[in-house]
Amino acid sequence: MTFVELCERLQALCSYPLRVTIHENHSAYARVQKINGRTIDLSIHKLFLYSSTPVLQALIRFALHKDFRAKAVIRQMAHLYFTRIQPPIPDPSLSNPQGKNVNLQVMYDQLNQLYFNGEIKVPITWFDTPRYRTFRRITFGSFDRTIPLIRLNRLLDRCEAPLQFVEFIVYHEMLHTVCEARVDLRGRIWVHTPEFRRREALYSHYAFAKRWEKQSLNFFKGLSWQDIASGPILNTEKTALIARKEKFLAEL
Repeated sequence: MTFVELCERLQALCSYPLRVTIHENHSAYARVQKINGRTIDLSIHKLFLYSSTPVLQALIRFALHKDFRAKAVIRQMAHLYFTRIQPPIPDPSLSNPQGKNVNLQVMYDQLNQLYFNGEIKVPITWFDTPRYRTFRRITFGSFDRTIPLIRLNRLLDRCEAPLQFVEFIVYHEMLHTVCEARVDLRGRIWVHTPEFRRREALYSHYAFAKRWEKQSLNFFKGLSWQDIASGPILNTEKTALIARKEKFLAEL
């Protein structure tokens, strides 16, 4: 439908005057603000141009009452939009796979041929390591379906990180591009489905990678923030770090 048609349909469902704007912000599909206690300023993602009446009704219920069931319907529609109705086109210019120690593209291309018949076209890049206050949890990688783009934590761009584990994280994120997520009735998105876990276990170094994953917090806790943020390390430091890595691996 056109923008004008969308505004007319939304106004017909709402007892308050509406002021509607369209955006393409992936982080918030709908923003609501009341003006003068009556007019509702509704800033919504363009996905609602493709929505049916039940979804538009849910949008109005969310705007008026913050209905959590309505929010679940909106999230289901967003998932449908980004996966089926108008999946985004990969942008190769976002790819920056060359790290200081690891080239992600080499791993990506090998895995693509071995496990996916060369069919995955999503670009891959690094993201800068957040400054963790404590290592309670580390996000090693992510896949953003709305761009789409695979990102790996630069924490793994170090000579002491096992290449089998780095490769496993690349494989894990590549799986997200082909394994469909499940959306439940509450609007929660489950990305690690039984089918995803089955295919994840097909990775040739899966057992080693999962053991390393369980112990990785202890390993990275042993690095100071200066070590983590420093990027390339000096040759005099490298020998000590490699020795520490070998000792750590021997304990797995």
